[in-house]
Amino acid sequence: MRLLPTVLALCTVFPMVANAQPAPEAAPAPAAEPMAAPPVIAAPAPVAEVAPPAPAPAAPAPIAFGWEALVDTYYMYNFTGDPKTQAPLVRQFDTTANNFALNYAKLGVHADTDLVTFRMDIGAGHTATIINGDGNAFLVQQAFAEVKPHANISIDAGRFVTSASAEVIEANKNWLYSRSLLFYGVPLLHTGLRVNGALLGTIAAPELVASVQIVNGWNNDPDNNSDKTFGLNLTYTPLNQGLTAAATTYFGKEGGGDGTATRLLVDAMFTKDIGNVSVGANVDYFKVADVHWFGIAAMGRFILSDAFTVAARAEYLNSKNGYAVGTTALDGSLYEFTGMGAWTVGKHYELRAEVRADMSDKEVFLKGTTAKKNQVTGLLAALAYF
Repeated sequence: MRLLPTVLALCTVFPMVANAQPAPEAAPAPAAEPMAAPPVIAAPAPVAEVAPPAPAPAAPAPIAFGWEALVDTYYMYNFTGDPKTQAPLVRQFDTTANNFALNYAKLGVHADTDLVTFRMDIGAGHTATIINGDGNAFLVQQAFAEVKPHANISIDAGRFVTSASAEVIEANKNWLYSRSLLFYGVPLLHTGLRVNGALLGTIAAPELVASVQIVNGWNNDPDNNSDKTFGLNLTYTPLNQGLTAAATTYFGKEGGGDGTATRLLVDAMFTKDIGNVSVGANVDYFKVADVHWFGIAAMGRFILSDAFTVAARAEYLNSKNGYAVGTTALDGSLYEFTGMGAWTVGKHYELRAEVRADMSDKEVFLKGTTAKKNQVTGLLAALAYF
């Protein structure tokens, strides 16, 4: 029975001992790690400045090349002449009768950049002989260099065709084959300096252009005296209007018995396209010393089709000893009527048939040695051009 009290005593003592033992120490909190210092960023090393590359040289301006060519032949019959080989009077280039003539063979070339243009037209044949006036059948019709310092200004130096007249030297560019009475009385070529200014548009696409010229004279190179001729021109060609109007004057001390009288020419012209019909007019006044002449021409063209065209011209000219008819200085009036039909093949070949009557109030035309008041001619011409 002693065992039972002993067990009870042990059960009582052990819990008390257990409660008397100290609590275990808490584990210390881990020490905070020191914060890492921010990394030090080194300043970038200075970079040496590098010069920009030199600009590449500008590409040369493209050169635009162009060319044109003409072969002009004709046969004329003088109904008035006696013999029939007698040449008609008051004609510029169609001056041989009952004869096949190489009137003009021409080649023109040009090279054009934004700044400079070169132009040359050379030719040979009957026309060349007439313009040269010395029997030479080779002609430098044009040879000039043009510089364009501004979009509205160009300067030409060399030889160039006249600014006067509604007609030109090349027959294929005229409405009729034979040239007018007025064309017979004006200059053809000039050698000198020409300054052009575009008042509307630009030199490349002009609408209104003024031109000032200082040249040797009319059709002479070198000059035949110490004086110069001055020229003024105003040309109006509004875009897409089919209209061209121009006024020109040339004046200088180039005439008279002693070569010191002022020679004056005033020329005005216009052409207008109205559908298939084109109309035009040309007026000229010429004076030197106490002689002068005045003339007016009216012309028209009707395009029947791409292949067929008809054209006509009528003129009146009055002269006071100033207009040459052969070796005669006319003191009177001239009249001229011309009709022409043309057949065009492939836009590069053309056959023209023309009838012309020249009349006067004085007997200035010739049938052999007999003076007459009129002359009549018929002509066939073949023109090939590009």
